[in-house]
Amino acid sequence: MDNGYVEVDNFIQVTRDKFTFKVDKECYYHPSEFWVREEEGIIAVGITDFLQIHAGDIAFVELPEAGQKAEAGDEIGTIETIKQNIAIVAPISGSIVEVNSVLEEEPELINNDAYGEGWIFKIAPSDWEADKPNFMTAREYLPLMEEKIRAELDKDR
Repeated sequence: MDNGYVEVDNFIQVTRDKFTFKVDKECYYHPSEFWVREEEGIIAVGITDFLQIHAGDIAFVELPEAGQKAEAGDEIGTIETIKQNIAIVAPISGSIVEVNSVLEEEPELINNDAYGEGWIFKIAPSDWEADKPNFMTAREYLPLMEEKIRAELDKDR
């Protein structure tokens, strides 16, 4: 692929500096670094590989509650890392139907498997078709991620 992108299974990978960043081709991406994946009418939500690398080791996750209603943009939880606190923001409106309670004891799952076992919550969308245009496909997200990677590398120099 162009730009040094490599396709491996369901992922597009790019290595910059000493880090390899992955993008799951089956997910949609929000500019706030949350991903969503459709799963039979329910939307799984997590943070991107870029964000978990940038944020550092995750020490604690305050999850939303199952049954909780959320509007897109609502802060519904927190991720605490060694470097910063990250607000868990509802990327779409709907009702939380499930949370990944394993993260309460093993928050590092987000660092180890951001697109798999590190999912944060699942939401029944109020209107997914109306929300969907606010998201990017993996290929649309890659240039935004690259821009953020460059900005971080330039900042560290």
